[in-house]
Amino acid sequence: MNKILSQLSQRTKLSIFLLRIVLIFFLQFSLFSFSDAQINSVDFFEEVKIKIDDNIFSTKKDTQLWQGEKHLHFEYRNIKAVAEIEIFPSKLYPIRELHLLPSKDYEVLDSIVNVNNTHFRFKVRFTQLTISKYLQFTFSIKSDIFLNPYIEEVKLFQTTSTTAFLNPTDDRLFIGEERAFKVETNRPNNIVFFSQWTRDEKINYKFSRKQDGLWIHLLPTASGIQRLNVPVNLKVPNFDAETRKLNYDLPPLEFEFEVKQSKLVFLNTNRKEITLKSDLQSEGIEIELDYHPSLKLKKTYRLEQQEEKGGWLIGEIFTRSVLSNGRVLCWLRPFNYHRQSDGYLYIKDGDLARFITNFNITPPMRIDKITVVTKKGNSSKDNIVYPGETVEIKVRGEGLSKSKLIFEGLTEIQSDTLLRTENELIFLAKIPMNINKSVIEIFNWGKSIGQPLQVQEYQIPHPLDFVKIKIEETPDIIFSEIDQTIFTQKTIPNIIIAFDPHKIDEKKRLFGKQFLSVEVIITSNTNQLLDRQTIPNITICPGENSPRFDYYDYQNCRFENISLNQYLRQKTFDLEAWSRIEIVIQHDRAKYGGQGFYKKAEIILRRSSSFDLDVSFPAGLVTKRVGTDGFGSLSGVSMAIIAQFSFYHPRKIAKTRPFKIGAGFLALNAFNFAENASNRDVGIVLLGSLYPIQRKQRSKFSFPLFLGGGYFLSEGKFFYLIGPGIRLRI
Repeated sequence: MNKILSQLSQRTKLSIFLLRIVLIFFLQFSLFSFSDAQINSVDFFEEVKIKIDDNIFSTKKDTQLWQGEKHLHFEYRNIKAVAEIEIFPSKLYPIRELHLLPSKDYEVLDSIVNVNNTHFRFKVRFTQLTISKYLQFTFSIKSDIFLNPYIEEVKLFQTTSTTAFLNPTDDRLFIGEERAFKVETNRPNNIVFFSQWTRDEKINYKFSRKQDGLWIHLLPTASGIQRLNVPVNLKVPNFDAETRKLNYDLPPLEFEFEVKQSKLVFLNTNRKEITLKSDLQSEGIEIELDYHPSLKLKKTYRLEQQEEKGGWLIGEIFTRSVLSNGRVLCWLRPFNYHRQSDGYLYIKDGDLARFITNFNITPPMRIDKITVVTKKGNSSKDNIVYPGETVEIKVRGEGLSKSKLIFEGLTEIQSDTLLRTENELIFLAKIPMNINKSVIEIFNWGKSIGQPLQVQEYQIPHPLDFVKIKIEETPDIIFSEIDQTIFTQKTIPNIIIAFDPHKIDEKKRLFGKQFLSVEVIITSNTNQLLDRQTIPNITICPGENSPRFDYYDYQNCRFENISLNQYLRQKTFDLEAWSRIEIVIQHDRAKYGGQGFYKKAEIILRRSSSFDLDVSFPAGLVTKRVGTDGFGSLSGVSMAIIAQFSFYHPRKIAKTRPFKIGAGFLALNAFNFAENASNRDVGIVLLGSLYPIQRKQRSKFSFPLFLGGGYFLSEGKFFYLIGPGIRLRI
């Protein structure tokens, strides 16, 4: 009955196994028979959670539809917030491996961990949530239903809470007088603003950004009670939890001002930019002022930055004559710097202010330093750029508003006008992928400034998937995919390390030359060091598919494979059973600022059995001769010389099973030297032995149990035997 039940159980297990194979095959066939749109509909994730700033957001309750696609909505307080993400896989589509692809929008702090096969967990730090657009986590999934890795995207949509309002300490304005007030906001970088003056408003306005926040500049054009109403737009919207709507608009900045007529008459000049040079302080420069009856000719007026007495002397104006266009020709002698944003210039007769005007008095244009800030890839320093990258070029100096800079060889370049001052200019530039210059000259009004940008090739460590090893006649093994020990039954003629340079550079991402070292460690089955060799300074250059193939310096690049036997004293084909070969390949971290990849592979020469010669001394053997009655006789101390096979455990390294099988000679009662000794003979035996569990790797003595049979040479009879013995290993 038990036998029948056992057979039924085995058949049931076999049926379930076959049914599972059929279901997996049907699922694969169904998926690959449909269109790409149907394949993309496979959802490996049942739920995605993101924990940020003590809040938890889930795809089950926080999904936001934006631009026709579902996004996981979350709200942040810190622009560089740290978030923990939990992935709960679907029960319909099991996941074997899950990898998060890199992105410049975040930095991985804790890599993906499989938590007891219930869910996956990892942790990231966002780079800059206010300026990051189209956030998403992109995963590479290996499963049983697709042959190739499947790409799963989790689109994110960030919101925050932004407020902004005006709280001026003074509500009085004067026509023609510019006033600046700070905008009270918790996120000045999240507000979209324009730095150009509005037109045809009763109170014209513009914005500027300073270190202490966002400022609004007001310039009234009509007197009376005027109400300011300025719309405020956001880069990252606010989220209304009740209506679940996104708000890109804040309540407008509103305030009522009392606008009065100017106390002093404003006189325009025909020149708004004047460069202060040493010769102008003595010789002066001609300018034209608006005519006013109170303006006296042939008189010297002082220019100061304040209406009150004791102001800092900015310059002098000497009125000469009235021109036919109704303006007054004057000599201007500037002594100090002034910018229109600093306020008005007061034209004084002695200490009494008579008129106001405004223009810039700035130093000669001078460039002190050029710095490159990269967006991704290598961290550029000073004036170094890399092909194909987008960079910010910061130019620092004085009088930069007078400059007209042109970057040789750069076609996609624009100036960030929001960050353009007298002392700093910022340009956004795209370095061409096929740039063939080692330097990028910078010209100001057609003349080189003598501070070019240096073009260097990328030098980023690439994952070791471009390295392959070949053992015996097996297919090439990608080195980075080796995740367990490699066992081989055959003798290893050689081990070849090969490189695939076509995997290094891609069309849109460059890594550059790869600087590697290889270390090989060979140990015996007793962990004795047999050989250790290091192959340093291995340089692998990108292949012909690289966009920079024609521009790399291929000096010292290695193109041939590495044969380990050329470097090893202990050759691989001379290794004994259970020898261990460790291959360590890593980047030269000195070339990458301490970064790089490290990978170790382990190869073990496995054997299923071994052959050895054993000398043992069986004692108390029960010997049964064929054809005789009874249970046989009990022998004394005998001697056996057996050539026998040992068998290794299939799931353990160099661990033998407790039994052996061999053949040899048995001297029965060999140590019985009495004159009337009987039952002594020499026989040819086929012997099996059962040994106690080994406590040491190579013990000299053991006490086995023998079982076998043979043929006595003197008596000419076959026999069977069983009994204990003492084994001596030689």
